[in-house]
Amino acid sequence: MAAFLRPLSEWPAPGQLLGILTDIDDTLTPDGAITPDALQALAALKACGLHVIPITGRPVGWSEPFAATWPVDSIVAENGAVALRRRAEIFDQIGLWPNQDKREQLSKIYQQDPATRAVLAGA
Repeated sequence: MAAFLRPLSEWPAPGQLLGILTDIDDTLTPDGAITPDALQALAALKACGLHVIPITGRPVGWSEPFAATWPVDSIVAENGAVALRRRAEIFDQIGLWPNQDKREQLSKIYQQDPATRAVLAGA
């Protein structure tokens, strides 16, 4: 077993656990869509006070709708190059964002500064 994989019985006590990082494709989204039970699980984790951060290699544009509607703190996209974070914590009764200006409620944090990203995009 890899050093970073441990049985749940060896995990920190719930009060010591800060958050959950998870893959998106074929983990949260079998067949390309998130299931209602997965959304409920994300909302339950948030309700417990845990930070929830899904991670994907997919492009930032593909990830924006998820970051804007799922009950998560942020989504890391493009293999770690971009983090989509919420500007405010406003959820409806089931832990989802209300249906208004979702993309405008996200801020993008890039691994590189804008000048470096422009050079890399032109390469």
